[in-house]
Amino acid sequence: MKKSSLYVRRITITALFLSISLVLKTAFAFYIPMFGQNGMSIGISGIFSIMPALLFGPVYGAITAGLSDLLGYILKPTGPYIPLMTLVVAAGGFIRGLLWNALRNKDSKKMRIAVAVCSAILLVLGICNVAFLSADGIDNGFYDQTHNEDINIDNMHLVSRMLITRTINTKDPSGNLATYITFVTAGVIGSAVLGILLLAVDLFISRKFIHDKNKGQIPQLLIALIVSGLIVTTLNTVVLRETIYESWKALPFSVIWIPRVIEEILGNTVKAYFISILLGIFNRQRGLNELMNAKN
Repeated sequence: MKKSSLYVRRITITALFLSISLVLKTAFAFYIPMFGQNGMSIGISGIFSIMPALLFGPVYGAITAGLSDLLGYILKPTGPYIPLMTLVVAAGGFIRGLLWNALRNKDSKKMRIAVAVCSAILLVLGICNVAFLSADGIDNGFYDQTHNEDINIDNMHLVSRMLITRTINTKDPSGNLATYITFVTAGVIGSAVLGILLLAVDLFISRKFIHDKNKGQIPQLLIALIVSGLIVTTLNTVVLRETIYESWKALPFSVIWIPRVIEEILGNTVKAYFISILLGIFNRQRGLNELMNAKN
């Protein structure tokens, strides 16, 4: 296949997916208010804006994600436009394509084992952090009850020393300490539990559809979608908090970040199964299959 023909066909299919995504974003997406602002967007348009990254690579993924954000705002404005968020979304599309290219041919069984091991390690780490912080008397109100000059970290556990060292000289040590405690306890344990649950759901569904190769790629899809989604969500939360949503600054970062992360993980989990169906359809079409696997 000639390079010119290859690029034209890929661009045409990418434009088609982008068009579908924009239609769904403008007609069938809605926002859930969070702390007085439009905190979370709910819709299925992401399924189609994700596809070019998986089919044709990170460059197509970045362009499609960026254009989807920009054109989606033009068609359906929601508040002021922030160019930095478009760049973050485009970077997420690029990362998604890179992760999928790296993982798509990996053995699914080994990846499930790796997820199980990592989840177990995180679970143990989170429980230990809870125990260590409790033994050292570190909680959200630690600085309100103790004068800084009276704090002796020499006899504390490692996690306690790290949190105190990181927050003791900050402008709002109590608020920052609460945020870090949430990350190293509930955040770590929650990540472990979520990994175990996703693994259980994946194993259950994979047994039902074991005959379909693309159902066997669910672990790879989950990792590519969730990791890139978490990066985008985290960066966008920072951007929104520091630019237009002034009310969010009064709250600990974790209070804003955790609900958005949960929505991102659940949403991408659902998308992964729909996308596996679309990938299966593409793989069964000889011409499209060649287009996907052709070298640039």
